[in-house]
Amino acid sequence: MSAGGQTKIAETSTDASKVLFINSGDATTIFNDNTSNFMFVLDEPVVVPNHHSILLSLIGCEIPYSFYNFVDGRNTRLDFVHTNYGIPANYDINGNTAGFNTINLPQGNYNAPQLAIYLENQINLITGIPGLVTIIYDTINLKFKFVCNVNNNRITLATQYGVESGIAGNDMNEELGFDLNTPSGDCFFERDAGGNYRAGFTDPPAILPGVGIDTITIPSTPTLTYIFADDVADMTNSIRTLFLRSNLTTSSILDSFVGGGFSNIMSRIPINTEPGGVISLRSSDGNVHKLLIKIKEITAIHLRLTNQRNEPINLNGLNFDVAIKLDFIENQRLQEPENIREILETAQKEEEDLEVIEEEEKTKKK
Repeated sequence: MSAGGQTKIAETSTDASKVLFINSGDATTIFNDNTSNFMFVLDEPVVVPNHHSILLSLIGCEIPYSFYNFVDGRNTRLDFVHTNYGIPANYDINGNTAGFNTINLPQGNYNAPQLAIYLENQINLITGIPGLVTIIYDTINLKFKFVCNVNNNRITLATQYGVESGIAGNDMNEELGFDLNTPSGDCFFERDAGGNYRAGFTDPPAILPGVGIDTITIPSTPTLTYIFADDVADMTNSIRTLFLRSNLTTSSILDSFVGGGFSNIMSRIPINTEPGGVISLRSSDGNVHKLLIKIKEITAIHLRLTNQRNEPINLNGLNFDVAIKLDFIENQRLQEPENIREILETAQKEEEDLEVIEEEEKTKKK
């Protein structure tokens, strides 16, 4: 880290801008063994005179795209139930059933076709039936589609009611296109003893555990028919953008994730490269947002990289660089604006007083 600029600007009598270059590898303290969450203590504190404030802005960064879009504990699990044709899964609304099988996706960066191949292979492997299902990512519709290939078999994907389905769970429902806000239930697809295909959605009983209640969307047909996911696949659901957060910025940014309240976001950093590259931001990009901070001494900076849900980003051991600019401005004492209502009331009273005086003058003349 280095800081530059000690001279005064004659026109404003403020210190010249200072720029802090910080590399996470130089951190004083790293939290949770994660290089994207660290504290740096300055050898030379930045002192702000009482009559000055600071405009803070992120003018540059270089972040390795070494994090994964599928992360353990966030979106690497898919539960499914394998039964015979026409037999729904037997479970409850909390995803509890002895019939669940679990696919655990190794964390990493997957595109949609790669995810489809992995899930297809795992279902066929876990059930022990080669070629039982086919899962395809349709590049025209941008959706996953599913079909059962073997007679007298049925697969139910527990995207709504899996063991870890939910906003805080480890499911991949939104990545597959099954948004939790879509009340369609768990997707199932099956094939009867005669080779006919059928598919739809199923829900567990509302109160007591029991056999699922089916809604048939693809009636029995001898024609090879896939069932599509509800929504377009969202492979970036876990990490759509990066946010740099700090202990210096607590009252300048409003964030919808916290209900529109203030957050500690310093800057949003668009992901502008492919995995394995370097995400960069320059002041010339026009993305500079100046934050007004009124603290009078900066002795340490705590920086964190997160996704849009304020969940930590793991750079998997690599470091990143940021350049933070501090512009000093003079606090001006502005005259408090006059109260419009008081001005109108005063004017009205003066007018009424004038009318009274005029009436008194007319009375005297008489």
